[in-house]
Amino acid sequence: MKLFHTFSHAILALSCASITTACGGGSEPYTPEAPTMKLPAKKEQIVGTIIPSEMKSILAKNTCLGCHKIDSKLVGPSFLDIAQRGYTQKELVQLIKEPVPENWPDYPPMAPMAWVEGEQIEAMAAWIAALPQE
Repeated sequence: MKLFHTFSHAILALSCASITTACGGGSEPYTPEAPTMKLPAKKEQIVGTIIPSEMKSILAKNTCLGCHKIDSKLVGPSFLDIAQRGYTQKELVQLIKEPVPENWPDYPPMAPMAWVEGEQIEAMAAWIAALPQE
């Protein structure tokens, strides 16, 4: 019976070692990198209505794309419509955290996004503010 326990412990140890090796386990802990967003220097550098992949990732992660599209109405106004209002980046940050439904009476009220990380809100606001205003 004692031999069985020793054998099963050896199998368990080898299994754990195999899984750790196969999953790329190393001595250093995993630390995810914060998303970075390269914003265009000028509004003229924005081409068409394509959302940059870094921004699309942030918008998708924070459920923005469930209600907003770049150039057409969905549940909420399009990002281009929001940019047309001429909000500053600081105003956009505040409006993302605490929306003012009276600003958009033709749409359902947006839920406050206070749970979104500050850097991501800043990136979203900077991107929206940089969209073309015509």
